[in-house]
Amino acid sequence: MSLTSALTSARNSLSVRATETEIVSRNVAGVNEAGYTLKRANVSTEIGGVRVIGVARNTDNALFQSLVKASADAASRSAVLSGVGTLQQTVDPALGDATPTGRLGALADALTQAAAAPSDQMLAQNAVDKAQDLVRTLQDASATVQQVRTTADADIATSVSNINSLLKQFATVNARVVANTATGKDATTDLDARDKLLTQLSGEIGIRTAVRQNGDMQIYTDGGSTLFDTSPRDVTFAATTSFDTTISGNAVMIDGLPATGPDAVMGVKSGRIFGLAQVRDSIAPAYQGQLDEIARGLISAYSETNTSGDPSSVRAGLFRDGTSTAVPAGPSAGLASRLSIAATVDRKQGGNPFLLRDGGISNPADPAYKFNTTSAASFSDRLRALSTAAEQPQTFATSGGAITSGSLSLYASSSTGWIEGQRQTASTESDQKAAFLDRATLALSAATGVSLDTEMSKMLDLERAYQGSAKIISVVDSMLQSLLQAAG
Repeated sequence: MSLTSALTSARNSLSVRATETEIVSRNVAGVNEAGYTLKRANVSTEIGGVRVIGVARNTDNALFQSLVKASADAASRSAVLSGVGTLQQTVDPALGDATPTGRLGALADALTQAAAAPSDQMLAQNAVDKAQDLVRTLQDASATVQQVRTTADADIATSVSNINSLLKQFATVNARVVANTATGKDATTDLDARDKLLTQLSGEIGIRTAVRQNGDMQIYTDGGSTLFDTSPRDVTFAATTSFDTTISGNAVMIDGLPATGPDAVMGVKSGRIFGLAQVRDSIAPAYQGQLDEIARGLISAYSETNTSGDPSSVRAGLFRDGTSTAVPAGPSAGLASRLSIAATVDRKQGGNPFLLRDGGISNPADPAYKFNTTSAASFSDRLRALSTAAEQPQTFATSGGAITSGSLSLYASSSTGWIEGQRQTASTESDQKAAFLDRATLALSAATGVSLDTEMSKMLDLERAYQGSAKIISVVDSMLQSLLQAAG
């Protein structure tokens, strides 16, 4: 090898070592940066020395796709747990008697006490007060359900805004990846940035991806809708400011087609949006239906039939739908929020609590509904009947997992068990998905991340190689100087 060749080889080696040192320095700086992948120089050995032909990064597509799916699943279950957790607070044992089942039991106890002393107006009014407490509890629970739906709807709007922002950022980064890949430039930093955006996006909506020439990427929802293909697709959502039982809420639209809701042909299957839509459109309405059935059961159980026992004469008694004396024949949406007690029996509203004992709550002036025909102060038959009214069998509409037949108290307990079961299931699934996300994150980091010890060791090796190349240059320089002196 000539001295010139040796000098050229050493200079090339120094250039390569400088590039490798810069890459190792980047790796060391990114050791604690989430999503950073190990970079390495691709070195080619050629006649005359070595050169860097590109920069690569550690990747594992299978692990990354697993992370993306885990992120979507964890976000979905977390959203469900948050919504169900709020609903479960309406039946939380920490409330004591301030739950539908607790209030129902308190009413039965108050009526039993009133039956034991039918001439005591305070005990009769106490029973009315307990009925009013039960009404308020159902109204508050109904309001909580609609607030949960309103919050979920607002969170969906936030998610859609996040999705559009992430897709816009993705378009910029993806364009750089394509341009750098096509020209042979280092695209690893942009590839890391793109993966971060994909992970964030998957938290909002379940996705899958496809890669084309020069690293150009397409994004689809896990239901099949296109989110990005050269440019972002339109993701829109019309938020609803407030909810009641008559309002369903709008679907998330992708390119004008529904991605959530019953009309979604290619509906999303995971991500925060999916979980929020479940809470808003399925879980909360099911619980609302149960509350409405409890309200309907109350009106029916405490209704009045005239003394002849004619079924067609039934009227709402202690409980009613607003001010109506009609007894609902079937499910009535929003009934829990409209439930009230009859003003005729409430002393605080100018009524007479002894109507609980005597009958005629629906219309005190109608003698056909008066059970205490002699106005006896010791008459207790009607109060005893009302004290066990919640234990009489009824038929209920299907709503969620509550029973469809049995006593009102049993139905209320079934509803409580259902919502607590929903919370427990959501909590278990959320913990499982979060744990899987942690494992996927650690696995990907182990496969593609940076080991500080390895990089520091590599830095020492590069320093020694650099010193070796510098020594060769020094020796060649010395030899050239000697030749020149000899020739002179």
